[in-house]
Amino acid sequence: MAGCSTHPEGAFIMLKPTAIVTGGVRRLGGDISLFLLKNGFRVISIYNSSDDLVKENFIERAKVISDDYKLIRCDLRFTSEIVNCFDGIFLKYPNTELLVNNAAIFEKKDFLEIDEEFFDKTISINLKAVFFCSQLAVKYMLRHETDFPKRIINISSIGAFENWSSFIPYSISKAGVVKFTEQLAKRFAPKILVNSIAPGIIMIDGDMNENVNLTEIKKYPMKRFGKSDDITALIGYLTEKNNFITGQTIKVDGGRTL
Repeated sequence: MAGCSTHPEGAFIMLKPTAIVTGGVRRLGGDISLFLLKNGFRVISIYNSSDDLVKENFIERAKVISDDYKLIRCDLRFTSEIVNCFDGIFLKYPNTELLVNNAAIFEKKDFLEIDEEFFDKTISINLKAVFFCSQLAVKYMLRHETDFPKRIINISSIGAFENWSSFIPYSISKAGVVKFTEQLAKRFAPKILVNSIAPGIIMIDGDMNENVNLTEIKKYPMKRFGKSDDITALIGYLTEKNNFITGQTIKVDGGRTL
């Protein structure tokens, strides 16, 4: 997926592609960032609330692979911060070819206890930020012409399809991501491929996985929860092999929604 540039003497040189991953330091987002780093991308990992220990752990793992990564703090609740962040990234790396919208919050709260602040925070991070990160990425991607399509991958959730009554704002936001994926794909094909991955429960190696309800495993026909590798394998296909599929949400849930 790397782009080409002409050397002054006429030879072609390969440019390392750049990927942006939101929520790209911890849990699944961190594993996605490291996977892309292993696969030859320069990776810009956007984070907000990850603590120093989490960042240090990510950096230690990244350094073993490559030093071609950067961590950028950005509060995705605020569009002004997104604009400043993406303007800076694309100014320095105009050949950015991939955006992975991964950042999200997943908090349990009964419908009757949800207040405006909780609702707005969930929608702002899980849906509004996906919209504006994508809008800015698209504007810059279209300026930098290539012979192959650029790509946006949105991490949605099977919560977009299941009725989780204790996670209503979350499910609404993820259903919005699914529809947004379809709309964006139709609008910008064939220059930009836009797809969504909808994971079920993902167990992260080295993480406490405190939000995982272990009794849920009986609802998974594959008799196990997902792993980061199940998601990154699909990201590998969508970034390296796919030149046709767009506007689709692919469930990676071990049959949970069957």
